[in-house]
Amino acid sequence: MPTYTLLVPLAAIGVLALVLRWALSQDTDEAHRKDYGLLREVAKVPSPTAARVVEQRLQEAGVRSTTVPAEDGNGMRIMVFPGDENTAIQALLRD
Repeated sequence: MPTYTLLVPLAAIGVLALVLRWALSQDTDEAHRKDYGLLREVAKVPSPTAARVVEQRLQEAGVRSTTVPAEDGNGMRIMVFPGDENTAIQALLRD
């Protein structure tokens, strides 16, 4: 059995290991951010109780919303779809 039949697969495995090591070392803040897809933030509130009040107001206006923890860990973010963003903002600014 020729020697190169053993060396070629080992070399390929070594190259893959180097590429994976490099790719996994690319640790950036963006890699750890939560992505909520199309959702847009319309409000940030200090507590889950306040988030429920905001969600209730949006529901009364016919807007579907989602609550997620704030990135900085302080409070909650109220997220809506882009098509509902203006309606949500107007509903929250009323009163």
